[in-house]
Amino acid sequence: MLDTDGKLRIKSQKGLSKAFIEEATREPTVDTYSGDCFLTGRIVIVNDADQIDKPISTNRIVCENIKSFAVTPIKVEGETIGVLVTSSKKKNYFHERFNDVIYAISNQIGMAIRISQLYEEISNLNQGLEKKVRERTAELAERTQQLIAAERLATIGEMSKRIAHELRNSLTVVGGLARRLHGKSTENDPNREYLEIMFEEVKTLEEKVSNLIKLGASE
Repeated sequence: MLDTDGKLRIKSQKGLSKAFIEEATREPTVDTYSGDCFLTGRIVIVNDADQIDKPISTNRIVCENIKSFAVTPIKVEGETIGVLVTSSKKKNYFHERFNDVIYAISNQIGMAIRISQLYEEISNLNQGLEKKVRERTAELAERTQQLIAAERLATIGEMSKRIAHELRNSLTVVGGLARRLHGKSTENDPNREYLEIMFEEVKTLEEKVSNLIKLGASE
């Protein structure tokens, strides 16, 4: 199969040594049967391995006692992505009648690979969508909490303004009474000092309540 680095690598095999698999890795070129098949897209059949004029990949012999072999392109949606190499220990094993069978097998392999690729793409898309959904859900949850907090603060602010208005009304009454009593008192009145303290404290409270109302109105 053509790998991401542009080299043909053996991905599945039976009867090959590890050393051969490593040596067989190379860029597809016409000076090998596998490269020629990959580049031209034609089925290559050799029925006498002793008479070959170029290597199958990097070696002339695939494995011990191989006498004939066939190399078929593996295509996906019209694009060659690798080659299927079949071999026999007998000479003249691959006749023309094998072309259709080998071609059908290589097409099935190509379809299986494409289905696997599509499955991987769908899996990656699903993972990406799941990640976006999780991120969006977390974002919405955070915004919801922010809205709840803002609404709670707004409610508290509205309640505070109402309470402040009611307090100011009560303080106005109390302050008015304190001023009236203070105005009617004499210098020798023992309660005059208490009335002055009451008057000043009410005045201070009225200022604080007024500031609280102004703060609520500015928000």
